[in-house]
Amino acid sequence: MKKILNNILVLGICAAFFSTSCVEKFAVGDAFLEKAPGVDVNIDTVFTNAEYTRNFLWGAYGQIYCTYTSGNMMNGAPIDALSDSYHCYCGWGGPIQSYYPGGLTEDAQDTEDGNFQGKFSYSTITGGLNSDSGGRVSIYETVRKCWQLIENIDRVPDMSDDEKSRLRGEAYTIMASRYFDAFRNFGGLCLAKKAYAVGENFEDGRATAWETVEFIDSLIVCAIDEPGFIWNIPDADQGQWSGRLTKASAMALRAKVWMFAASPLFNNDKPYMEYNPLKVNEFTNIEHVWFGKEDPTLWNRCLEYCNDFFEENAANGDYYQLIQPATQDEGGYRMAYRRAYRYRNDATNHEKLFDAHPTQWISSTGADGVITENGWGWGWRGFALDCLRQGGAVPTNELMECFGMQDGRNFPYADIYGAGNNPDGIDMFADRDPRLYETVVVPRESFPSGVVGDYLGQTYIDTWVNGGMAKNSTYAINADDIATHYKKFKWLLDYDGGKMDDEFIGVSYIRLAEMYLIRAEARAETNDPQGALDDLHVVRSRVGLGRLETMNPTLNLKVNKENLINEILRERNCEIGAECGDRVYDMVRRMRKDLFTKPLHEIRVYRLDENGNRMEGDDTKWDPSTPWPDFEYEKIRISVGARAWWNEGYWTNKWYLDPLSRIEIQKGYGLTQNPGW
Repeated sequence: MKKILNNILVLGICAAFFSTSCVEKFAVGDAFLEKAPGVDVNIDTVFTNAEYTRNFLWGAYGQIYCTYTSGNMMNGAPIDALSDSYHCYCGWGGPIQSYYPGGLTEDAQDTEDGNFQGKFSYSTITGGLNSDSGGRVSIYETVRKCWQLIENIDRVPDMSDDEKSRLRGEAYTIMASRYFDAFRNFGGLCLAKKAYAVGENFEDGRATAWETVEFIDSLIVCAIDEPGFIWNIPDADQGQWSGRLTKASAMALRAKVWMFAASPLFNNDKPYMEYNPLKVNEFTNIEHVWFGKEDPTLWNRCLEYCNDFFEENAANGDYYQLIQPATQDEGGYRMAYRRAYRYRNDATNHEKLFDAHPTQWISSTGADGVITENGWGWGWRGFALDCLRQGGAVPTNELMECFGMQDGRNFPYADIYGAGNNPDGIDMFADRDPRLYETVVVPRESFPSGVVGDYLGQTYIDTWVNGGMAKNSTYAINADDIATHYKKFKWLLDYDGGKMDDEFIGVSYIRLAEMYLIRAEARAETNDPQGALDDLHVVRSRVGLGRLETMNPTLNLKVNKENLINEILRERNCEIGAECGDRVYDMVRRMRKDLFTKPLHEIRVYRLDENGNRMEGDDTKWDPSTPWPDFEYEKIRISVGARAWWNEGYWTNKWYLDPLSRIEIQKGYGLTQNPGW
């Protein structure tokens, strides 16, 4: 108890103060101190100059969680590969090395070679600051930076009070987000409520889950209450400052935090798992991972904070709005959705509420996809792209079925798999929810105008067994990339550098569409199914889908709460899947053992000849001068990296939360291990 969190509370300031490298034009992150030779850099230096102070905070911005940076990927795989939507085929990937065979241990976070196996790190600091070339960053490094700014910013002589207040609001919000990141992976945390001095003892031990969520909420309230914390970035400033946090960011984060807290993982009449009596010690407390009771009113709190956000947005002229399609067709729907999830806010795009711009590069060359001439940009083409191209996260058949039809019906073709089961030659990829085509590459006869125009030089996609593109090495950058016979499209598009270089991309931690979905879930849980369905329709109508309850009457969504919750989770997967790992966290917070333990599948699409027989020769390429063919479909259970969770009797609820670092526990300041580990 007399030991401080040595490697995590102290190193933050060291890393920030003693790095002196710089980048062109605008120094960011740890490179902000372009000091004169012979000048020592310390806390007094930072907070006696407004520009140094600003850049100190930009370093904390660079540590906001993004699942597509190397420091947050499981040795090349994003955490989406732990959900039912994607599967990792990389033999060296973290999922296939640790999670899938059930080999994850409490040592997973303590590797120092960058070979990370766990999905989130409590304390590790290796190789850099959450950049494409670096390793993982402890939440406490970011926490320390934020507290130092909050505690010292009043000392800055050449900064207005309004700006000081604004930067405090941003720091509180960043800090709250980092605690939330850890909370949804571990439960109760050690709460650093100030910037600890070198050698100062941390003696509070691990807080309960309830104390942790209340503390996170208190940080958000501090941000919201800052008078200088602006609601939105003015359009004229978006070019330079898109992605800076705002009061809207904080209020949206508050709703998201309470959505997780109100869910059954912690908010239950019993803990998700009990401790082994042999592992109970003086520090062990089941309320580190359980609120101690079930409290349905927590959903009322979530709903209240959603309504607070929407009311404040209305009071500010509804600045944040869903991007709407320019045309009421597939091309218009897809481009509206793509702009919403992929591109940063600008004068015509006000959907993103909380973005991650984790790699703040500056370049005047524009080479290899690095944003040019921009101090807040993100060069996209790098580590994450390469790993995804090598099978780090390949879409599953379950993800394909998640998307319904263009008219708003849910996927209706579950009974046509297998030889002879598609006598009508149904093309199950036709007339689907447009977001399917923006998420997964599937066989298609043509592309709608205004979307892509072609795919790798072809106006169609013949990716069935032995089809033209299935045999094209340009299409299959790596065999693992299309191992399920699906291919990831979201974020990557067609890998054409001309479509990616110098794009202004931002990965959303929260965007406005999710706020409607959070409120829908809170309304469903507080007995307002019609309100929930109305919020769902706001999101679905952007891509032209009919009302869910009208197009799927057998679900009885106005009276069947379980079905309604399931549909909200499905809609979340269609809308925000593969953005911030939300599908995994939805499965965790809702304790969806059924989804974790259900075997996942690949697809085999077979072209049929004029007699209705499968064409299985060496070449089944389509001739565009002929009619689009009929197909048969086979679901194949995934065997490469088959997950131990799928084995009967293997699953235990310990998998809902990750193990904490053995090294940190052994330091003796009151950190405890989660049940089952």
